[in-house]
Amino acid sequence: MKLSDLITAVKEQNLTKDQLEGYRDQMSQLFAEMNLEMADIEKDEALFMNERADGETAIARKISWKATAGGQRLIVLKRYAVATKAMLNSLKDRLYSHY
Repeated sequence: MKLSDLITAVKEQNLTKDQLEGYRDQMSQLFAEMNLEMADIEKDEALFMNERADGETAIARKISWKATAGGQRLIVLKRYAVATKAMLNSLKDRLYSHY
């Protein structure tokens, strides 16, 4: 299931405990996958930053990185991770109310 589908499903107010646990598990897995992908991209960023041309500042190189496909993907993944973390916390709160 895609993250956007999970977010839509979780918004439903009348979910059973089993449904909430299933969505929590799926979202946790997606969150872990996002973090692993971010780690790979951050390694690519480190290598990109290391290949500065003479006279190129670190900030100019950082701006250049953000314009690459990897830099753009990292920006998106970071925001998705923040949203997913918030949704996971919400799911946990809703689950605890069932216990």
